[in-house]
Order: sequence, then structure tokens, then C-alpha cells
Amino acid sequence: MITKKIIIYSLFLILSVTSLVHAASDDGTTYANLGNGMKLVLKENHSSPMITSVVFVNAGARYENEKTNGMTHFLEHLLFNGTSTRDRIELNETIKEHGGYINAFTRKDLTAYLVLMPKEYIDTGLAIQADQLFNSALPEDEFPKEKKIVIEEIRKSNDVPSTLADYYFNEVVFEGTPYARTVLGTAEHISSLTRADVIEYYKKYYIPNNMTALIIGDFETERMIETFDRYFGHYEKGKMPKIDLVNFMIPDGRRIEETAIDTKNFHVDLALPAPHYTDPDYYPYYMLVEYLGSGESSPLTKHIEDKGLASSIYSSLETQRDFSMLRISATTDSEKNARAVIWEVEKILSNPEFLTPSYDAFRGMIVSKKTQEIYLREKLHYYGFIIAPMMVSTGYEFVETLVDSLENVEQAEMAEVASKYFSDIKYVGTLVKPAEFEEDEVLSAGITETKKVTFDNGLEVIIKQSPDSRVLAVNIFGKNRAAMEPPGKDGITDFLNRMLEKGTENYDKETLSEKLANIGAQLTVTDNPYIPYDDRYTSKQYAFVKFETIDEYASEGLELLSEMMIRPALDSAEVENVRREMMAALGMASASTYQTARNSFYEMMFGPNHAFSKVPLGTQRSIATISADNLKAYHKRFYAPNNMIMTVCTNLEAEWVLSRLQKTFGQMQQVSLGKIEIPAPDTPTGIVKSNTPMDKEQVYIYLGAPTIGINHPDYAALDVATEILSSRLGLELREVQGLAYSVGAGLSTAPDFGWFLVTMGTGTDNYQVAYDGIMAEIDKIRDAAVSEDELRRAINSIWGSSLTRQLSRINQAYYMTFYEFMGPGYDYKDEYIEKVKGVTIDDVLRAARTYLPSEDYYLATVGLR
Repeated sequence: MITKKIIIYSLFLILSVTSLVHAASDDGTTYANLGNGMKLVLKENHSSPMITSVVFVNAGARYENEKTNGMTHFLEHLLFNGTSTRDRIELNETIKEHGGYINAFTRKDLTAYLVLMPKEYIDTGLAIQADQLFNSALPEDEFPKEKKIVIEEIRKSNDVPSTLADYYFNEVVFEGTPYARTVLGTAEHISSLTRADVIEYYKKYYIPNNMTALIIGDFETERMIETFDRYFGHYEKGKMPKIDLVNFMIPDGRRIEETAIDTKNFHVDLALPAPHYTDPDYYPYYMLVEYLGSGESSPLTKHIEDKGLASSIYSSLETQRDFSMLRISATTDSEKNARAVIWEVEKILSNPEFLTPSYDAFRGMIVSKKTQEIYLREKLHYYGFIIAPMMVSTGYEFVETLVDSLENVEQAEMAEVASKYFSDIKYVGTLVKPAEFEEDEVLSAGITETKKVTFDNGLEVIIKQSPDSRVLAVNIFGKNRAAMEPPGKDGITDFLNRMLEKGTENYDKETLSEKLANIGAQLTVTDNPYIPYDDRYTSKQYAFVKFETIDEYASEGLELLSEMMIRPALDSAEVENVRREMMAALGMASASTYQTARNSFYEMMFGPNHAFSKVPLGTQRSIATISADNLKAYHKRFYAPNNMIMTVCTNLEAEWVLSRLQKTFGQMQQVSLGKIEIPAPDTPTGIVKSNTPMDKEQVYIYLGAPTIGINHPDYAALDVATEILSSRLGLELREVQGLAYSVGAGLSTAPDFGWFLVTMGTGTDNYQVAYDGIMAEIDKIRDAAVSEDELRRAINSIWGSSLTRQLSRINQAYYMTFYEFMGPGYDYKDEYIEKVKGVTIDDVLRAARTYLPSEDYYLATVGLR
């Protein structure tokens, strides 16, 4: 929807920008074309002093063949190995040393390259991004190393049962099309790739007229177009690659293909026909898919998950350039239930009554889509990741107007579309089984200000008011999580958190879900166990509850949050549903080398009776024993007001928010908690080892030792030393030797102590070399001073990571709560960064020699060494 054309905007631009035309839409998005055909989409966002540039290349598995499968992703890796003017280290570390972030990802239809920079360094970021895309050297001596890294990534992927189930689904459903191929390819494919093949592919697809850049952040559009043209505009356009139409249709009938893999669960996936995004039916169909999997009140949840037939089930609408497809996926615990899931899906889709939402549920879905878009836009780098597939398939204007188009959908249109597509149900699906199994009135704030108060009942409340965003974000910590769990009830905190959204004393689950949807609320009570390594926020020290809505719904949102926190229903039927959900998550965790190594490490370091040796999710034995009465008793203690810290980030006046919280949370009764002490772990004498055999393609390594915590005066110096070590490990063991897809060092902290960690996944045949390499790098940083360049890069990397983590209001609230809990205070972030910036080379050497282990440490490994 273009409202004006800007032909001439300054004499300077006429002279310097070749054939550049751009236009602005009503929502402030500007679309521009450089003279070489490169497309720009620009969106100003001044809430944070950061700018992200995401360049999408029309290259992916769709454009490969059987011989070259995996080449696009392999090329993505190679583009981080240096250009004709910058070596690998300069390419990657220059971004970090300026506080930025650089990354890339490959999908079946696209490859995306991202830089996120503080606005004062965006020129540096764009110069490197353009150089990377158009001038990569693809050095032949890097090929063996990168092949090893990608093969390690393939191995890691092949160790995840849900990924293998997804691969099988794509092979069956997309047979005969490019979408049947994986993005990663196979180890055999990667091993056989030649430099000549890769260069040919690179020159064919990496041309400016085959690229689109999405630029979001704190900039002035006219100046950014000029800047972008300076770095990208002089590269010549090329001959556009031919894009063959993908003819994909779901045939008549209902077909299920089956296979068996190394998994503990049963995976059901169904593919059903859906309208193309240009079809008027697309929007009501989209709403239908949203309703099918819209949460606690959705048909799939009510008729399948709540009946205990599946531990999880969801629906998604896959929108590609040439076709659309409805996918319904479920995870369950038996073949009987898997087949019952398929039968129930058929029953739901063929019954109009099940597919007709109430008016409130219908409007709630619209509000949810609108508010989710607002939340997502705060996270500049994630926004590009999330919208990438649809944007490349449909164009940005379609994505930008999607919510407005959905808002015009009528309930009757949903019914018509359901009748049209599901009157004669047809699908292709897969059933993946275990290889061996047994059957069974609001005021806005104009200034930035932060207040901290403690209510009479002991609740600590921190409120940051600022006019930079419409989001109202609330983060709550329940303190001393593992220490407060009763004996034999490990995981009860996680259980309780999952129960918070299952209904309250005043609202049943469906009503609560609708009310949350009606205000576009986003509630997060656990990390996602279905995303590998998504446990950034999970801690043995506290439990978190994150709640987001927008300021216009603040009153309703705070009332609903208080309902869930103060008066959860905790009824027996929902307890059983959550128990099944947790058992499934525990089953997945038991197959993970990463999680098994982590659990083994903590049990060794803290000892079997220490709170921190507990697994946050619990064990299958402990979860099996938890009752509704246990949860009710635990809720009164764990979420007592004097055991909570609450942080609110909002555009509203702090006094107004405080008055609302006082009427709800302020009326809670304080309880006697007693003194809770968390003893520091003992430093071992020598190397304490543990190995858990597991028949996987990788060995996972957890190596570490106790050290100082965040309140120690040397912590900033140790943090910088650890950042330098982590960078060296990545450079030497990943980039040079190709031993791992991921390797790194880090610090974890409690208020009074901390611990140092190195983690790495590597092939079974690489274990000894990897272990020796880790110890060599630790010894090196203890024995010799670091360079000025390394110090600067590490400091700016910590600074940039801090900025990136706190782009969104909800993460700002989380980290303010974190610092308050740890002891330095909610406003410690900026003070800590200043401490980091003051670290010297001598400080790093002293911290490394004093606190990094060389002879006394714990070593946990999982796999066949």
C-alpha cells in the first residue's frame, strides 16, 4: 500500500545514488530499490539505540539438487571465514569489539545474514556485512575444517528424535519436490562438496538483485538509504537464477507412512491442503488454523491433549511461494494414543461445531496477533528471524498488512472455509515410533523513572516507567527454588508454574485462556523443552513468571496476573494433564547428551544432598508422586509475598501501577519461611570425573569448578577473562580444528559464590583431542598476558550482549529482577558494564591465574568415548 513516491530528496542523493527509488507506506515502512536491483525495507524504531540489518538471499535447499544438498548451509558457514580484505578473525571479532552481534541462518527457501549494532557503529557493521556477502574468499584450506563443523552439526541434529521425525515427515509429504531435502544435507553430501562447486553456487545466487535487506532500528530513513547504498550499491547486478515452480498437492485420500527411530515418544504429523496466500480464502483459513491450536481453549487442546491422548499438539500454516499447507503435529506416549490422535483430528475437522469459536475467542485471537507483533518488534534481531520465511515467500508488504487483513475476517467466513476444505478430509501423514516399545483508566508516563518499594507483607516491587514502548512487562521471581522444594518432590516448582495457566478459583481454563487472548497477553512460565538448549532463563535458584500485554490493557492484565499467582485452581484433572506433559519433557531430556552431562556435572560438584544438584524439571519418579494437595501446600510457601520479587516495566505512571498491585498482591498474607542457606560447593582435589555411556554420535563435555560470584570485586575481571577464553576456544577448536559445532566457556553465579564452565559437543572419535584442546587454552590464558585487541573485543562483546539481551521490555524486567535477587541491586546493569570497561590486561591475567582451574576441576562426559 504505497501512498507517495519520493523522486528527488536532495541534490546530493541525485548525484550519489544510482537509479534509487523508494516509497513509504502508511505505517512508516519505507521500500527502496538500489540501482543494482537490491531491495530495501526500512522501519524506524527509536526505543533502543540499536540497528539491525538482515539481508535475505534467495538461496536454500529448494535451489539445490540431490548432489548439492547442504551446499547453501555449508556456504553460509564459509562466508564467516574471511574476505579478500578481511581475515576470519577481523570479520567476526570487529563486530564484537564494537558491541555488535553477527549471525546467519539457512532455511529451505532462504539464507539470512544479520548484523545488530549500536547505532554509532552501524557503518562498521554494514561495511562488514557487504564485504562478507560479495567478497568472501572461500579459502580452500578452510574447507576441511568447515566440513568437520557442519558434520558435527548434522550429528547433533541426528541425536534429536523430534528432528528425525521432522525429516521423515518432509521426505514423505514432499516426495519428489525440493522440500523433501534437509537444510543440512548429509555427512556424505558435505564430504563430497568441492570448492569449484561452491564458488559456482556462490556466484550464481549471491548477487544484489537476488537479495532483500530488512533494516530496523534507531536511524533516519533518508540517511540510512544513503548509507546502505554506499556499502551495497556499487556491486553489479547479475543474471537472476531460474526459479522453478514447485507443484505440490495433497492427493485425495488419507495416507499414513510409518517408521521407527531411537526415541521414547510417538510422533504424529499430518499435512492437509490449504489455500495459497493470494487466495481470498487464505485469511479465514489462517484464523481457522490459529483457533485450532490457540491454547487451552482450542479444539486440539480440549479434545486431544486434555483427554490425555497427547502431551503436546499444535497446528501451523506453512506459507511458501508456490503453495500453503496445514500441519498438525502431536507427541504422545503409545501407539494406541497416536492412532487415537489421528482419529480425533479427523473428527474435529469434520465437525463445524468444533471449528466455530465464540465471539470473545475470535476477537481474542485478533488482539493476540496484534500484540504479539508489538512484542516481536522490540526484539530487533529476532524479528528478522521470525518473519523471514513468510517475507521471502510473500514479500514484506503482505507480512506488514497481514494482521489488518485478519482483522477483517468474519466468523461466517471461517465456517465457509472449513466446509470447503474439510468436508472431504484428505491428508498425508507420518507416524514415528520408538525402535523398541511396549504397547500402552490509565495514565502514560512522560519521563523515565524507577521506583522500588517493599509492601508490608514483604513483597519487593520494582517499577520502571519510560515512554519508549507500549508494552507492559511484568517479571516475577519466586526465590530459592530448589532449596524450597520438599524432599522427594524435585520438579514441583516447574509443575506449579505450568499449573498457573490451567485455571483459577474464579476462571476455568478455557475462560482464563480467552481472557488472556482478549488482551493479547503473553505468559511464559518455563523455558521450552522442545527447543534444544532453550534453557537460558531456567535456574535452580529461582522460578520466573513473565507476563506481557500492552498498556491499554494494563488494568485487565494485572488483574489476571494476580488471579493466576494468588488463586490458581490446581485441580486434580489438570494436574494429570500437566504430569503427562512433564513426563514427555523428561523423556526427551533423558535422550539428550547435553542435559545428561549437565545434570551429572552439578551432582558431582554440589553433592547428592545439595539443592543445586536437583534437576529443575524433576525426575519421572518425583513427578509421579506430586498431588494436587502437594501443589496447594507448596504454592502457599513458594509464592508467598515475602518470597517474591516483582519488576514492572511500563509506559504508565509508577504510582498508578503501585496502587493496582497494592490492591491485589499487597493483600497477600506473609508466611514464615525460616532461614534458607545455600552452601558453596567444595573445590575438588585433582580431577573428579564421571562418564555416562550413551549410544550417540557425539560426546558432550561439561568441565568446570567453583569460583567467585557476582558480588566479588574480581568478578568483572574474571568475566572478561572467561569471555576471552570462550572466544579462543571457538577459534581454535571450532574454526581451526573443526572439532565442534558449539563450544564455549562461561560463568554462572549465586549471590555468594559462582562456578566456571566449559561445554562442548564433539564426535566420539574427537573426544581426547577436544579435551586436550580445552585444557591447553585454559593453561594458555593463565600463563601469558592477552593482547589489547583481545581485551577490547571481550569488553565490547560483553557490553553488546548486555544491550542485545535487554532489547525487549520483558527482558529488561527479567534482568532487573535478577540483579536485585543476586544482591547488587536492580540498577546494577550499567554499573557492571562500567566495571567491565575498566578491566585491564593485568586484571585479566590475575583473575585467570587465581580463579580458572588448571588441575582441580570436575569433568562430566556423556557418550561413547
